[in-house]
Amino acid sequence: MAGKKVLFCCFIVSLVIIVSIFGFTIWLELDPNKVVKFYQVNIRGSLFAGLLTLGGFLLSLKTFIIVKLKENVYDHDEYEKRFKEQSKLKNGLVFYAPLKNLSDFLFWTVASCISAAITQLTFGLFNCYYTTLFALLTALFALSVLVYSLHLIKQCLNDWFEFLDLAREKKIAESSKEKDSD
Repeated sequence: MAGKKVLFCCFIVSLVIIVSIFGFTIWLELDPNKVVKFYQVNIRGSLFAGLLTLGGFLLSLKTFIIVKLKENVYDHDEYEKRFKEQSKLKNGLVFYAPLKNLSDFLFWTVASCISAAITQLTFGLFNCYYTTLFALLTALFALSVLVYSLHLIKQCLNDWFEFLDLAREKKIAESSKEKDSD
């Protein structure tokens, strides 16, 4: 359920930006045809190439990212200890829920990037102000979902580095105990 809320928030943020662009166009009394022309000449091609590349790149790396994080974070003894402590405080926690959440958001990131790229190639071709705004809306949505996915990846990496530090501290403590016993 939380995933749907975040996707909805990403959509709302994107919509607010598009409404702001629409408002500034009216407030600054810009010619909508010039805005469309600027979009088609300067922005559309770059958005198409960038979003398609990003979607394909994430699609190819999604499984690798998930498997590596599972091995190095969620199969770690420290994560299991942390999960058991949190399970005592809150019932109904699922062991791999954060990993599944990340996997879901990576899927939505890939889907939104590829969809936004297709939108640039289809709706972006129309010489209409509103289809231009729609194409920009899809690109902004894809970028906002990407930012949230990066946030989730950063959280997982922070846990991983914390576990690495704990393992290093244990190793140092064990080696100092061995030196003391000799």
